Amino acid sequence: TSKKPASPGLLTMPDSRHFILGTAGHIDHGKSSLVRALTGTDPDRLPEEKLRGVTIELGFAHLTMEAPEATYELGIVDVPGHADFVNNMVAGGGGMDLALLVVAADDGWMPQTEEHLHILSYLGIERVVIALTKADLVEDVEFACEFVRECLKDTSLEAAPLIPVSSITGDGLDELRAAIITILADAPAPVDFGRPLLPVDRAFIVKGIGTVVTGTLSGGVLQVGDSLRLYPGDQTARVRTIQNHSASIASASPGMRTALNIPDLSVATKQRSGVSRGTLLTSTNAGEPSDTLNVLLHRLTREVPGQPATRKVVPSGRRVRVHHGAGSIGARIYYLEGSSLAPGDTRIAQLRFDAPRFALVGDRIVIRDWSGQGTLGGGLVLETSATRRGFRSETQAAFLQQRAAAPDSLPHLLRSVIQRDQVIDRATLHLPLRASGPAIDATLSELIAAGDCTELGDQIADAAWWASTVGECASQVADFHKRQPDLPGLP
Repeated sequence: TSKKPASPGLLTMPDSRHFILGTAGHIDHGKSSLVRALTGTDPDRLPEEKLRGVTIELGFAHLTMEAPEATYELGIVDVPGHADFVNNMVAGGGGMDLALLVVAADDGWMPQTEEHLHILSYLGIERVVIALTKADLVEDVEFACEFVRECLKDTSLEAAPLIPVSSITGDGLDELRAAIITILADAPAPVDFGRPLLPVDRAFIVKGIGTVVTGTLSGGVLQVGDSLRLYPGDQTARVRTIQNHSASIASASPGMRTALNIPDLSVATKQRSGVSRGTLLTSTNAGEPSDTLNVLLHRLTREVPGQPATRKVVPSGRRVRVHHGAGSIGARIYYLEGSSLAPGDTRIAQLRFDAPRFALVGDRIVIRDWSGQGTLGGGLVLETSATRRGFRSETQAAFLQQRAAAPDSLPHLLRSVIQRDQVIDRATLHLPLRASGPAIDATLSELIAAGDCTELGDQIADAAWWASTVGECASQVADFHKRQPDLPGLP
């Protein structure tokens, strides 16, 4: 995105590190109270939430933490814990850099605690701090900690820091802040690959201003005046103003909670299409949506209490809900090998959506059953714009297995598609990947230097295939000259 001068009167952001912290945990375990104690902001904004004392929708707050090495600006997403609102929890979990898993000391490990553990695992969220809330209500805090540790055995969170806290007395809050800073100190900055992505988690109209949307920005910088494309809907609109935590700014960077005023778009209703939660705003050159994705799926061995679906196999052809970004969509699931996905299994699968959806290689997804009552698994996007025909062909199977072996390796991702397609436009290589243009070009240069591929103008070819093709052409030309020595060459 080209740089534009800041508009008069707008604040420029200080040299700070921006991250998203999301809460997770069972209903009434004190997530919102803990956010309020940390930030001074009540994330429950709906009258029904205040009346019932239960988080129903996503709530948001802001926390600034000073450390010697940096200032940490945390956008906090408070998610619901009740089973009926798990879909909202998944919507809030997609953009987390750090999760705060909340367990009440007086209640212990509960069904939604377990389900949120599954969701964090499927979303690939590795940075987690566990807050043992309501520590002032139990006599033996050490025993409560040991109980939670026992529940975390053999999970990805087994070694996560566990901090007893009380939102009432304030005990443990300083230790919790210190644990958060320690984890984020080693966290890489959110990746900027030049294509801003804003999964919309709220959309509303402000009188005299027009449509406002909020979300967690990733992928690239957004500036006032930029044009964005809406998926689904295929509408374009210009950004009039940008805010971060109620402050007007000239541009927003990846990792920021971002509010955009986009008066060109309408808020969706039952009667008309438009922007709403689950839609996506991105740059106009980001690529095209697809109704078919190839993915690597995994299921945990542990079941969620009260969810029978979590201990049953998921057969091929089953209709499921796929949660991606801030929304969900219906799909049917098919496996490259085998006829079902059992607890503990990892399989390559194809998801055939009800409608096209925009995604990138490396995106995380969560699979829930069609009724929305059970979390079945999750995984990683291996290929966008996939084709349904030939899904199980030998060539396609080799391509997907190669990608699944190292899904986070850029050289591996590039090499796999070049070997499968044999020759491909350089621009096409850039579109589906969560990597910047310079990073992709540098990796291609390394592959060319290593003899893995060959540059042919604006195209990249598999080196072995190209050498074989050139050799075959040379052989045919030589044979022609032997048979027709009087002619100048092949017609």
